[in-house]
Amino acid sequence: MTVPVVWLGRTSTEDAQDPTLSLPRQLRNARAALPPGWVIVAHFYDVESGRKELRERGNSLAHQQFQIPMPRDGSVADLLDETQRPDRRFAAVICESIERVARRTYFGTKIEYELEQAGVALCAADEPIVTGPRAKRATPTLTRRVNLALS
Repeated sequence: MTVPVVWLGRTSTEDAQDPTLSLPRQLRNARAALPPGWVIVAHFYDVESGRKELRERGNSLAHQQFQIPMPRDGSVADLLDETQRPDRRFAAVICESIERVARRTYFGTKIEYELEQAGVALCAADEPIVTGPRAKRATPTLTRRVNLALS
């Protein structure tokens, strides 16, 4: 069975990180962590601070200044919009680490909650990815909360 997944990446402001190096690394790490049968079908990423207010996220055009070697299907805001559509292309979201979703714990948890409400799992390459109906969620949840607190 194939599980369609979208990748979510973010680099800090263009003067703090090189998106042409950081984003491909994030994608490689995320792809390597996927369980068998999970396939990345779209790429959502931003070049902006992860500390921005959530309503301000995804509006930056900084990615256009770089030759980033992967397609861009949209921003984090576009990903959240598509999550609400009945014809969305994915069942899960993968990122390299939760800090790539947001640097502020509240916003990272809010994005995770919005995805879960739509039935979309948020997975991170540096955390256990649990699958199956009997999989225990305690360890992944604890890992996520510790990672959020440290970001």
